Amino acid sequence: MKRWLLWFLFAPQFFLLAGLWRDLGLPPLDVGVLLCMFLAMFAQRSALPWLLLGAAAGRAIVDEAGLPVQLLVLGIPVAVLLPLRSWFFGQRWIWQAGAAALCAIAIPKLAGLFGRVFQQPSQSASLDLVSVIWAALLLPPLLSVLRWLPPLVAFEEEA
Repeated sequence: MKRWLLWFLFAPQFFLLAGLWRDLGLPPLDVGVLLCMFLAMFAQRSALPWLLLGAAAGRAIVDEAGLPVQLLVLGIPVAVLLPLRSWFFGQRWIWQAGAAALCAIAIPKLAGLFGRVFQQPSQSASLDLVSVIWAALLLPPLLSVLRWLPPLVAFEEEA
């Protein structure tokens, strides 16, 4: 119970911290990509639906699109990467960098698509090459550190 409370309290805050990170002039960090990577590669499979709900709720706080749109935007990359988990398992950073770049491209594209389909425009629907490069370079090492901290450590699947 404690781990779920921590997840639903802190997962939405990651998105707010990314805004603070950007306001300080640091390189852009897409928390949606970070959480998709964690969910697809390291999270317990039985907990994925609820973890995805917490991540989508956090993204819905900082974006104009509603929770159902955010579930689709974050859920599709997780569903695509999940079968590849056995190849990506562990600290193979080159694979993680490639998957992070693909997620950084797919998430804005999906946000734009579903925003148009459901008439809920998303401010995160613009694709930025700089954020894709930073996602590929920054997210694998950041994810390796965050996996050891709460609330992510409570949901990591045992090898």
